[in-house]
Amino acid sequence: MPGMTRPQLRNGVAQVLSLIVALGLAWVSPKVFTGLVQGASTFGRQARNLDGLAASTPSQVPMRAYTSGPVVKDPPEDLLSIKQRHLVPSAEHMEYAVVEYSRRQHMVVEGGMYETYFIRAVPGSRLRLNRVLLLKQKDENGEFVVSVGQPFVDGAYAEITILEHLKSDDIEVFKHKKKKHYMKRYIVQQKLTRFRIDKIIKGPDDAPLEGERLWPVRQTELPTE
Repeated sequence: MPGMTRPQLRNGVAQVLSLIVALGLAWVSPKVFTGLVQGASTFGRQARNLDGLAASTPSQVPMRAYTSGPVVKDPPEDLLSIKQRHLVPSAEHMEYAVVEYSRRQHMVVEGGMYETYFIRAVPGSRLRLNRVLLLKQKDENGEFVVSVGQPFVDGAYAEITILEHLKSDDIEVFKHKKKKHYMKRYIVQQKLTRFRIDKIIKGPDDAPLEGERLWPVRQTELPTE
């Protein structure tokens, strides 16, 4: 029509179509009539803002929140590790074993002294750790042989000597519950045992385990007299 711009023409056409459809279906149901009126008003707003959207936003398609690239086949070598490699101790030329005690796994070597949770034994007594998970030793030819247990290495054990019992540093425990007027603070000390690894031995695979079982507790007969 002369004297009307394109947005005005779109708006007029949308209003006329919505009015015709609403008058033709008003007798069907009041809910249908109300929904058609709301839809017509929404369509009219979209028609009025169509040119504005095209000018303001470049695209209405959502963009990805990540980027992808080719897989690096040959990653560059870390220069920092090269500079510090001679300062970091390596176990490449060491004989060691991974032993489980105090419900933890530890890497031990012969002659080393370690601290763990309290072991009920007199200082000076000799014990045996049978839970060896990994063992690295030299064979007759002087080459290193690594034995990996499933889960333990058969016939391998470590002999230790209990040196002393001590207490750990102060451990501060703080408990607080907000809005409950509850706050506690106390200091505890953990009991520790220091021991020395005397030998790490790999015996025959079918060698029986020496020592007493922790469970069931051994029952001794009491004297009758």
